[in-house]
Amino acid sequence: MREQIDTIPVNEAFDAGDECPFCVLARKAEQSAIRYVIGPGASYMEPDVRSVTDEKGFCREHIKKVYDYGNMLGCALILQTHYAGLLENFKKEAEAFEQPPKKPLFGKKPTVTDRWWQRLQEKEQSCYLCEKNDYNMARYYHTFFALLKEEEFRKKVESSKGLCMRHFAKLMQIAEEKLPEARKEWFYPTLFRLMEENLTRVKEDLDWFVGMFDYRQAGADWKNSRDAVARTVQKLKGIYPADPPYKEPK
Repeated sequence: MREQIDTIPVNEAFDAGDECPFCVLARKAEQSAIRYVIGPGASYMEPDVRSVTDEKGFCREHIKKVYDYGNMLGCALILQTHYAGLLENFKKEAEAFEQPPKKPLFGKKPTVTDRWWQRLQEKEQSCYLCEKNDYNMARYYHTFFALLKEEEFRKKVESSKGLCMRHFAKLMQIAEEKLPEARKEWFYPTLFRLMEENLTRVKEDLDWFVGMFDYRQAGADWKNSRDAVARTVQKLKGIYPADPPYKEPK
């Protein structure tokens, strides 16, 4: 199987022996995006980048990760212009605001076409990093399905530990839309088998971990259960709960 620039990350993720190769890819993509926004390249000083971060902002999760990275001046500069734009827009909304009409005692509720609070919610949920991550992950999904034509790569998939539920659901969605019919005969049985086997394996590790707190198990072998809680969370939600905050290199 000949390696290309776009196939290397996907192959490396399936070689990593992780509970979910796409979690590996998502973690790297997110860290790369955080480093791009707030890292040593100082892209936040570029007007075109700042204009986008000012417009998109960051979701709750990612603004915390930008803060945790540790570049306080960079974070302050990004927030300064984003906050200024938010304040300007808020003043305009406040000036144009009209109190909703009273609800009638009987009959239908009045129709409100200009739902200002929906615009505020959309703005609060908008996130530059989420969009950047979604773009990168879409490329990885595309590469994954392109690689399935290679027997060597299919063997990697077959010997993997399956996926987390989040990325499994995403692959099922894309396969339904994009996967050629001839490849579906291999894909669906393989993925369902991998998922059942590895979900069972992780549950057994979690059960063993819980059992080790029974006094009758004193001195017993923990086997492969010491990190079972973290791996269970990853299988369920596609995150690494034991990861420390991603920080600026010192």
